[in-house]
Amino acid sequence: MIRKRIEEKAKEVLRRFKVEEAYVPVDTIAEKLGLRIQKYDFGEDVSGVLVIDKGIGTIGINPSESLVRTRFTIAHEIGHYILHGNKNDSLFIDKNFKVHFRDQSSSTGEIRNEQEANAFAAALLMPEEKVKEQIIFNETDLGSDENAIKVLADSFGVSEMAMSYRIANLRLI
Repeated sequence: MIRKRIEEKAKEVLRRFKVEEAYVPVDTIAEKLGLRIQKYDFGEDVSGVLVIDKGIGTIGINPSESLVRTRFTIAHEIGHYILHGNKNDSLFIDKNFKVHFRDQSSSTGEIRNEQEANAFAAALLMPEEKVKEQIIFNETDLGSDENAIKVLADSFGVSEMAMSYRIANLRLI
């Protein structure tokens, strides 16, 4: 799926639920989409899961994760639901992979689905227009203000790393 289309899908969700603040209430969005959120200790390798059983979706989140990681996981699983969850019975597991190797799962589209869900989560949690507004509002100089990323990340309730990637992907630096 093209990134532009993923961005538009995230914008549609934000418009549908009239989200206007920088700190996107992902829990509320999930609930309004009919998704339940449940905590489950998956161990260290799994941050979250989306299970769709007979049309009913449940997002499982790992309670040992930080708040910013949990928010991203919920947004990621919402991404799977919106972008890929058109099947009656589905399972999406969000593992903390540092490197994806080309293997049998590559041909199934699993890795692409994960990348798309990550792009959706970034667009949902850090909408382009809101990021630009916050940069202008805070009179932020991303090139020289070493604290700028932290301030932006805190405003959106995301990690500094997620904000750094988002700013780079939006070509704002």
